[in-house]
Amino acid sequence: SLILLLIGLGTYYIWPENQLNGIDKVDKLVVYKKNHLLEVLNKNKVIASYSISLSKNGLDKKHKCGDGLTPEGNFRVQKRTHSDFHKAIDIGYGCNVLIHGQKYGWIGKFHRWIDWTQGCIALTNSEIDELYKVISNGCPISIKP
Repeated sequence: SLILLLIGLGTYYIWPENQLNGIDKVDKLVVYKKNHLLEVLNKNKVIASYSISLSKNGLDKKHKCGDGLTPEGNFRVQKRTHSDFHKAIDIGYGCNVLIHGQKYGWIGKFHRWIDWTQGCIALTNSEIDELYKVISNGCPISIKP
C-alpha cells in the first residue's frame, strides 16, 4: 500500500501538463480564488487552466499592502525581468503582487496542496515558463473571489 502511494505520488509529480503548445499569444487571464484556478483566454475562449496556490492568509480580499492577501479586481500585467522566484509577472496592483513560479523548483506540483504565498498567485516553474512565453505586457487580468 505504501509502494502504491509512492508510485501514485511519483506519477503525479512527473506527469506532464503543458497546455499552451502551438499558442503564440493570449489576450486575457482570469483568476478564481475560491476554486484556486487561473484560466488563460484567447479570443474569449479558455485555452488553458492552471491549479494555483494563493495567500497563506486566506481568501479574503486584499485591503492594504502587507496584509498578505490576494487582491481582487481588474488589472494589467507586466513581465518582470528579475525576481526572487523562477519567473514572475506583476499583476499591476502594486505591493509586489505577482504571478510567479517557485524558488525551489523541485517542489513542483506539490505546492498546490497548500496556500503558501504572501498574496501572490503561484504556479509550477514549467507553468510560469509556458505562460511567460505567450503573455504580453498590458494583458488584462481579472481576479475574482
